[in-house]
This record gives sequence, C-alpha cells and structure tokens, in this order.
Amino acid sequence: MADGTIESSSAGRYWYAEGDDQTVALLEAVRRHRAAEAEMRRRLRVDMDMGDTDAAALRWIVAEERAGRLPTSAGLARELGITTAATVKLVARLVASADLVREPHPTDRRILSLRALPEAHERLHRTLGPMHERMRRVAESFDPAEQRVLIRFLDLLAEAIAPPLEQADS
Repeated sequence: MADGTIESSSAGRYWYAEGDDQTVALLEAVRRHRAAEAEMRRRLRVDMDMGDTDAAALRWIVAEERAGRLPTSAGLARELGITTAATVKLVARLVASADLVREPHPTDRRILSLRALPEAHERLHRTLGPMHERMRRVAESFDPAEQRVLIRFLDLLAEAIAPPLEQADS
C-alpha cells in the first residue's frame, strides 16, 4: 500500500466474515481504488513539487474560480479545516511559488481574494487533465441506471466511512 497505509489482506479476509465472496470482492475493489488514489496523490506531490495541503488549496481555488466564486483565505481555511495562521502560511507559500496572487476584494476592502495564476492553472491541467479524462470515459461507459447504482453505493460508502457529525456522535 502507498504511503504506509494499513489495509487488510484479501487472502486472510481479516475484516470480513466468510461466505459473501461478491461483497468481499466489491470491498477489495474499493481498496484497490483507494490505493490507486493514494498513488495518484503521491505523483501529484512529486509532479507539482508541493505538499498535499498546498495542492488541495490550489485545486480548491481553481474550482472556485471556475464556478464563478471569489476564493478567499477564510473560505480556504473552512474548506481545508485549518487554522487562520496555517492558512496565512499556506497562502504565503503559494504566492512565493508564483502559483497565486492576493487581490483586493471587489466589494469588501477588508478582505483579500485569491487568484490562481495562469501557470498554476496550466500545471494543474497538465498534471490532472489526462487522469480526469480517463475517469470521465470510465463513468460514461456505464448506462444511466448503472451510474445511479454506483452513485448510491459510493455516497453510502462515504457516509459509512465518515458519517455526518450528528450521526458520528451517536
């Protein structure tokens, strides 16, 4: 497994009861997906020469820009779940690496907005674009009914892994 993650072995079925081979096969496919995603994130760190948090910040800023929203440090802190001080350092690193600029907010002079520079957009597109295209083709290979089942499965799996806070407390 990448990055020192600990996963069960399918040979011993450590986590699963005997019997339901198809369910175990499905969950093992999820494990293979998670391992592939961890490897993709490792390659992204190497290719972009930045840490996970910096790459996540840049991806969020670009996504906000594409959605027509103005990214701010406060929004970035909320998105990443980091402190204001950590956000200040993160933004400073991205400014120093010429990936980002701070600009006056158009309506609130107390706030600085964040804007990814064209080179950062290009690096993200060059690094992630081919993978996103391959992922889109895989998703398109399923008919709408299959897509609905997959969406339901993945949403329920995400909730089982990280239930909403009100459910996690009970």
